[in-house]
Amino acid sequence: MPPFKPVSSLQTLTLRTVAHLIRRLCYDCAVTVEDLKPVIDHFRFHLPPQIQADICHTLLHDSHKIVFPELLNQKYLVICTKLHASYIWISYSQSIMPLMKEMNGHSVKTLKMTGAQDHMDFDSEKNSYYQQVIKFEPLYSFLGTLTNLTTLKCSQMCSNSMLQLFSKTCPHLEDIDIEMCTDVDDEGIFHLAGHIPTPDTYSMIKRGVQMPSESVCTKLRRINLEYTLACSASAVMLLYFCPNIEELNVTPDVNIGDVFTTLHGNDPERHEEISARYSLKVIHANMELHENDLALIVRTCPKLEEVMLRCNGVERMDRNLLANLLCLKLKSLNVMNCSMQALLWYLEQKGESLSSLTIQHLTMAPVSLTFTRTHLQNVIQTCPNLLKFTLKLNNRPIQPDVPYTSFGRQLSHFKSLSHLMVEGATITAEDLTVLVSHCRLLRELHILIHNLEMLEDEVLYRLLATGCLHNLWTLFLYRPMLTLAALRRLLDECPYLHTVGPLSSWAINKNDRIKLSNEIRTKNWDLNVEGPEMMHLMIL
Repeated sequence: MPPFKPVSSLQTLTLRTVAHLIRRLCYDCAVTVEDLKPVIDHFRFHLPPQIQADICHTLLHDSHKIVFPELLNQKYLVICTKLHASYIWISYSQSIMPLMKEMNGHSVKTLKMTGAQDHMDFDSEKNSYYQQVIKFEPLYSFLGTLTNLTTLKCSQMCSNSMLQLFSKTCPHLEDIDIEMCTDVDDEGIFHLAGHIPTPDTYSMIKRGVQMPSESVCTKLRRINLEYTLACSASAVMLLYFCPNIEELNVTPDVNIGDVFTTLHGNDPERHEEISARYSLKVIHANMELHENDLALIVRTCPKLEEVMLRCNGVERMDRNLLANLLCLKLKSLNVMNCSMQALLWYLEQKGESLSSLTIQHLTMAPVSLTFTRTHLQNVIQTCPNLLKFTLKLNNRPIQPDVPYTSFGRQLSHFKSLSHLMVEGATITAEDLTVLVSHCRLLRELHILIHNLEMLEDEVLYRLLATGCLHNLWTLFLYRPMLTLAALRRLLDECPYLHTVGPLSSWAINKNDRIKLSNEIRTKNWDLNVEGPEMMHLMIL
């Protein structure tokens, strides 16, 4: 039986009621901003700031589920900025611009902005920062009040000029996530870091010359610049001028090795003399690295805990690359196109300390790369403390090099896993049993494979009989041959199951899915079967 939704407290119900009434006012075209002023004044007079902020938070309850955010209009923004909201979501439209000049975002700590870049039309105003400020003066006026901002999430609505403004007004900014913003390039990141490079900048950096930063963003810890035009130069400036950065993601076609050789040169003989140390805990190398480049990264980033590494697929070269990681205390390792012989060599020495392991074969993986049952057994044996294991084989099978019965009593199983994902592989019911049957702590199970038709009711019943799914919270199976009867048994034997499906891909007809949805609602089950969370998993 799925868990029941908790009974809401009186305070929560009151907040929801108030938020619902405000939401209706925001939707009502007959209600103007002027009409809302008495409501806002009443809340500000009678409620403490924390309760005001809670109302605004409830107003956007489950905001990640909003597909068409009509709610995010000028009235919503006026209410939230007046009631000390700590979280604001701006969805760009011409209608919100006029009022933004009067808004104050002093209480805002998290800002999310989404919009269509063709509407913003930054390209037509490339000449200067001041021209853009004039054109979008109301928006920039509001952004200039965000003096307590700590988190910025922006999609299709960010420009170099905005980053220049943040570099002057947001001293508490720690987390920046920018995606699909092609008007952000190196220039904007230079402002964020607080230094515009000159012809002498890189030589001064290599000599260790201390240069002042003109940016107030001295607390940056996490920066994601994927799907922007920011390149290697941006990463160089950020690492040098923002010493607290723990995670930095730039566009996938930037070679992170080039970033560090720009910082310190490419002469391995002088790398031993380098005394610079960075705070990075996460490195994503989407392009193949030379072993000397990785050695330089490891030497200057001794705090690394999570590494994503693209290998060559040749055992000798991959082993030399992985050897550089032996001195680190890694918790998470993600290897792409890695020779299994080289990976197992590394895991024999460091696998015990890993809590997360991802093995990926990309579309351009060498034909020689295979993943066998013997490899699976070796991974299980060398990584006894894994909490999360992900296997992505680019539509290739787990090769049945030997029958599992040949291992006899030596057959090994994962026992500590809480998260398991198998994607793009062809697996058998035997493979699935070896992967899952002893995972008593399993919380999330995702299987996205092309032969999931092998997962029939009887296969699920055998897995349930092992008790491995008893503590499951999330089960994502795309296109299994599971019927309504199997789902019912799954719900009966997995009392913590919160998210399961997507049922529209299962062997369950539409009428039965509708009846189940009604049952979930009437029995107040805390169960998601086709909601946005499921769609998010499908996109992944």
